Amino acid sequence: SDVYKRQVSTQSTWGMSKKSQREISEEPAKENGLHSKPKKDHASMKIVFKSLSIIVICVILGIWSEISRFYSFSQAHGLRYWSYKEFFPAVIAMLLIFFYRYSAEYLLRGWIDKILDNVKYKGEERASHIKRMTKWVCDIIFYTLTTLFGYWVLWGTKYLPAELGGSGKCSASLESYPFQEDTPYIREYYLLQIGNHMFAFFDNLLFKRGERNFYEMMLHHILALSLTMMSFQLNLVHVGSIVLIIHDPGDIFLCISRFYSDSKCKKMSVLICIFILNLFVWIYLRLYVFPSCVIFYFFKTYFSFTPEAFSVFRFTVGLIIAKQVLLISMHIYWAVSYTHLTLPTIYSV
Repeated sequence: SDVYKRQVSTQSTWGMSKKSQREISEEPAKENGLHSKPKKDHASMKIVFKSLSIIVICVILGIWSEISRFYSFSQAHGLRYWSYKEFFPAVIAMLLIFFYRYSAEYLLRGWIDKILDNVKYKGEERASHIKRMTKWVCDIIFYTLTTLFGYWVLWGTKYLPAELGGSGKCSASLESYPFQEDTPYIREYYLLQIGNHMFAFFDNLLFKRGERNFYEMMLHHILALSLTMMSFQLNLVHVGSIVLIIHDPGDIFLCISRFYSDSKCKKMSVLICIFILNLFVWIYLRLYVFPSCVIFYFFKTYFSFTPEAFSVFRFTVGLIIAKQVLLISMHIYWAVSYTHLTLPTIYSV
């Protein structure tokens, strides 16, 4: 029995040096993965994400007044721009998304409980995981609909690139900026996405403060919400809509892999295929298309502004570029983490 093993272990350490006893006592912890290093790594990453969140918020607040310069520039040149009043539909969308997600949690609870792994999750952990799986189902449905809506809005435009299945090119999304043509229903698509990011930000801030990855997700939500809001106000909706379409499919496959891995009827061969597909979609869209089709052309546009335009956009567009670079750094971090978690499962088959 375990009691007998502990007694034998205690007796076998008599007469040993303190160093030898400490080495023996540490062996079970090493075998079970109970090192202090992961805790230290998590604590250090928590500090990093918390510090970056504070820095990003301070920079955003300090530079937000620069948007008024864009309004003045737009009025002088007859450009379209959207003011703060335009965010009211996004607030309505946020409230509707809140209702959708929390009503779905109530309606899907019984079904999720039936398909959740009975061996892996029990008691309080099972109850919390039912909520988590319900969220994944809601995300799968929501991001599938937003992806379809986004393609419907952008299909046939000159700035939906071939990398995303379109007939346009990446450079067209910033072509002639800030003088850009209007696209039907792009405003509605954008405000829906802003509403979703508003929901994610406040949901994390108000209801998930005790979770392990709170500051990590807080930084992500701050970046996502500020990027969508600033790009909307600065009339960067063409390239912004491309960024949104790049990110949504990755969330679909990520939630599918998480949901399926925790169901009791899963098959390992199917799970491995989903893992590989999710990793491919994540790397292709977020680590290839995003930097090559968006960030690269942001840099190119930034350094091709006329002196008058540069005086207006040097801080705002520069901040957007900086936040995009920080966002792709998080994508790399998540890709490495996901690979680290899934490879042992694949190799064990």
